[in-house]
Amino acid sequence: MRTLRKQLEADGTPLLVLHAGDLLFPSVMSKYLNGEPMIRVLNMLDGDGAKIDNAMYVTLGNHELERSDPMYVLGRVAESDFHWVSSNVRYCRGGKCTQTFASRLTPMNNEVVVRVGGVPVGIFGVTTDSGQSDYFRVDFRDQEARFADVRAAIDHLQRKGAKLIIGLTHEDLGDDVELAKKFPEISLIAGGHDHQYLERTAGKTKIAKGDADAVSVVVWDVAIPDEGEAKITTRRVMLDSAIEKDPAVDAEVQKWLKALDEKLGPNVEIGTTKNLLEGVETAVRQRESALGNFLADVIRSWMETDVAFVNGGGIRINDNIPAGPVRTHDIEGIFYYSNPLVRFAVTGQQLLDILNNSVSLVEAGDGRFLQVSGLKLTYKVVDGKGVVTSVTVGDKPLDLAATYTVGTISFEYERGAEDGYTLFDPANPAKPKLLPPPDRPTLDFRKATEATIAALPNHTITTSIEGRITR
Repeated sequence: MRTLRKQLEADGTPLLVLHAGDLLFPSVMSKYLNGEPMIRVLNMLDGDGAKIDNAMYVTLGNHELERSDPMYVLGRVAESDFHWVSSNVRYCRGGKCTQTFASRLTPMNNEVVVRVGGVPVGIFGVTTDSGQSDYFRVDFRDQEARFADVRAAIDHLQRKGAKLIIGLTHEDLGDDVELAKKFPEISLIAGGHDHQYLERTAGKTKIAKGDADAVSVVVWDVAIPDEGEAKITTRRVMLDSAIEKDPAVDAEVQKWLKALDEKLGPNVEIGTTKNLLEGVETAVRQRESALGNFLADVIRSWMETDVAFVNGGGIRINDNIPAGPVRTHDIEGIFYYSNPLVRFAVTGQQLLDILNNSVSLVEAGDGRFLQVSGLKLTYKVVDGKGVVTSVTVGDKPLDLAATYTVGTISFEYERGAEDGYTLFDPANPAKPKLLPPPDRPTLDFRKATEATIAALPNHTITTSIEGRITR
């Protein structure tokens, strides 16, 4: 990214660098080094790790706020030699959420006007629902409150003379489209949260979403005439071997990789896999994966249920494990979050509803997509939405009136409603009761997986892609 920035700036063209959130968390490195490496490296994107980068603006992702201790996010923001923008996240103190993060931290802005090549450009930030905490509140679920925050930000930017307004957002693509339709004053939406490159135009608003892990960079070329509307073109630049690494930034990266290795300890082999285990998000969030099959099989076997599933968003490694050794660092990547296993019973109709929600946003690569065990499903996409067309459980067609036992992770049961699984909403009277667990030495997902690998013949995973999910 540093090299690409130098190339883009080489002819003197003014440049803005935008990051749409989830830069501190979640990753194995941030888990063990508390987000510090990301700040240290991003501070170097202007070529000087000691001065303020007045061309770089980032917004809060929902995972920035996942730690219960506010010092993680507040401390890292304070260490940033670049600027943050947040228009709908409030800081809470003493039970009151009347302050904004910008009132607490110098690098943070509610919204900001920055002059780019002499042109006043306005930027505001939006963060998706981020759960509950005693130190923050996100005005997102309440659409009226969210839109009021955006309206206030745009009005303020226009009063300050902004000729171009940018929404720096961390929300689903559908929410970006809705925002663009509601506020046509927005010329450009630079988005995160979907974890893959996506591009749309809504009215006159250009929208693009960035890849996870900087697989690519979205580059907009913007021309603003004295009169009339801005002309904006979008292109995607892959950050591959065609772009050389910047030596100074790479040296910093290598320093932190070494620090992570020291934290993690030896990368010990715990087994092998016969087949490629795809863990990249474009696999586990959009189609059947051998890794997803294996993990779902672990749950079904361990919990002794008819079927089992795990959401693709819960498989955090975003990398592939090639045929050959499976090591402890691979396990660290898969199980970023700790999750107990649970089981319950559902009707066939409820299971069908679950599967329909699983594929509903498949086009966007949403984390709700389920990797499954004990069943096969076929679906099609109609008007951009996935719809299940057939399901078999075992070797029999799904019986809508029958009862099936289900195994999954506790996150899905406790917070699945956030991903559209209304059956798991605590306010839903139909939410299934948990069944007593089987007699097992552990209900921890990671430990169950490690025990399963240890018990396999020659500790070898032979799971493959079997046609469990067909589009």
